[in-house]
Amino acid sequence: MSGKNSILYSSLALGIAVALHQAPAVAQTPATPIQHLIVVVGENVTFDTLFGAYQPPQGQSIKNLLSQGIINADGTPGPHFAKAMQRQGHNPTDKYSARPARDAALDVLPQPLQIGILDSTTLQFKGGIPDMRFPTDLAAGPFQITKYVPYASADSATGDPAHRFFQMWQQTGGNNRDHSLFTWVATTVGTGGDNGVDGPKPGDAQQGGELMGFFNMAEGDAPIFKQLAKNYALSDNFHQSIMGGTGANFFAIATGDVAVYNHAGVLDTPPANQIENPDPQAGTENFYTQDGYKGGSYVNCSDAEQPGVRSILNILRERRIKSRCEKGAYYLVNNYDTPYNVDGSAKALGADKFVYPPQTVPTIGEALSANDVSWKWYTAGRDTGDVTHDALYPMIRSLVNSQVPAAIPEPTRTQMVDQQTYVSTQGAVYNSIGDPINASANVVNTPALREHLKGMETFLNDVGNETLPAVSFVVPKNLISGHPGYSAPVRYEMFINDLINAVQAKPALWANTAIIITTDEGGGYFDTGSIQNLDFFGDGPRIPFLVVSPYAKKGHVDHVYQDHASILKFIEYNWKLKPLSSRSRDNLPNPVQPKHAYLPVNQPAIGNLVSMFEFSDDHESDEGEKHAEKK
Repeated sequence: MSGKNSILYSSLALGIAVALHQAPAVAQTPATPIQHLIVVVGENVTFDTLFGAYQPPQGQSIKNLLSQGIINADGTPGPHFAKAMQRQGHNPTDKYSARPARDAALDVLPQPLQIGILDSTTLQFKGGIPDMRFPTDLAAGPFQITKYVPYASADSATGDPAHRFFQMWQQTGGNNRDHSLFTWVATTVGTGGDNGVDGPKPGDAQQGGELMGFFNMAEGDAPIFKQLAKNYALSDNFHQSIMGGTGANFFAIATGDVAVYNHAGVLDTPPANQIENPDPQAGTENFYTQDGYKGGSYVNCSDAEQPGVRSILNILRERRIKSRCEKGAYYLVNNYDTPYNVDGSAKALGADKFVYPPQTVPTIGEALSANDVSWKWYTAGRDTGDVTHDALYPMIRSLVNSQVPAAIPEPTRTQMVDQQTYVSTQGAVYNSIGDPINASANVVNTPALREHLKGMETFLNDVGNETLPAVSFVVPKNLISGHPGYSAPVRYEMFINDLINAVQAKPALWANTAIIITTDEGGGYFDTGSIQNLDFFGDGPRIPFLVVSPYAKKGHVDHVYQDHASILKFIEYNWKLKPLSSRSRDNLPNPVQPKHAYLPVNQPAIGNLVSMFEFSDDHESDEGEKHAEKK
């Protein structure tokens, strides 16, 4: 079960067993016609998983499963299916290797499993048991999910692939030139061995072939995403910032950096059980010694003697890339929960809490406020209406009501039921690790800054009243985020459709707005895109990325190398801000890329998104690129 599922399950299990409003700051005059930027972040799907069969307009090229001949338009294996053929592997030593040896091709994929699928009737998560909707003889490469599971139905959720830091390094070797070990790594590691009684065990990683699935736009899947790509701008070279999962990547979206273990703002050593050790356990192929959402997640990558570190540092040395690892710093490369509750109170820390400490890493929110640019981070579930109006609320209330003793006198009993129902529903819908600015001690402990952290009810009111800030980050509820297991891409797609319609219903607002649509990370799914090594932490695989705006290049497929920090770079360019810190990735130059190339010649480098827009006269796209190059 993924860390997100673990957090969601814990919230459900817990319940079952008027602030002053700060007026928006007056923003600086933007450098482009974009006066409002809305960044929407869903969950866990790679570019090839969603756009692997997309066919762009005439005159546009794309790198995906279909264009490479890995699949045919009908979803069957294509003439170059061997490019994505999955193989057996093995570690050449008893230590972690980011480049395992490759052996013979698999005969068939392991049968996909139901890991992490939420049963809507019991509100329990299914384990790593076979998903009988899929056959046992799938070819050992990408397969079309919707040949077996309808795209848009109440039963469209599929199993949740594992997606962790050291695992993704092994799957890609850092650059993804050979992507034949995605399945072997997933099925030997899973989510590590520190997840309690029901967690993965050596020889039973609770992972199957689910990570090789893709949706087929050529056969009607994801019609809204397809139409958005046809009418606006799509990138086929946008990447998650960090190898691994949700927590680290959301933190990177807000900071261009990585969370670090500290005590009262001073670097410190985490509890021993929270330090990663990806060396294989004795007698196993590749089952990590200390890993998991209730196990190791911190890495001191400045020390080559730490488990797993040397192999990655060797790769970076070969490619002449700096690690960006500060001496003595233990970085959080996998999911732990954020250190504050929604109300700003601190969560308990400790070896058994799996909560990371408050951070002082500079955030985009602080930078915007310091420069009088209005902003909000809207995480659905923060507002009361997000919770009480959710479809889960009456279901959970019924369950809670059945468990609270009838002998408790009124009104105490009803108050208890209401409180437990609210807490449980909020825990189920609110993506706490997708609210990374809520990890900032500077923001949470400064009332004027914490007022910028809101929910979806506030966002819709701000759109309706045309009081949207200059910069908005929007994170949907867990069950409509698109996350495999408890959600599905169709739910995220419908959320996006409603959001765009709400903005377009306000013509004056829509006229100067850009809506960015992406995900936090690829969720462990297969992808063929080349990856650039920027530092020890990433980049990771490609993920979907769309720009929806009157100024987006219509039908354009953009090849400029980008990652989450490119969003920060665009904000900084448009509102004349400096990079967030001396080490944040928004310091990197824009790429110099030959035509039709996917990797820059001036590595490490990432774009600032301006190549996806078409501005006129005083706002030419190349001016944005020149500005970013100077930075």
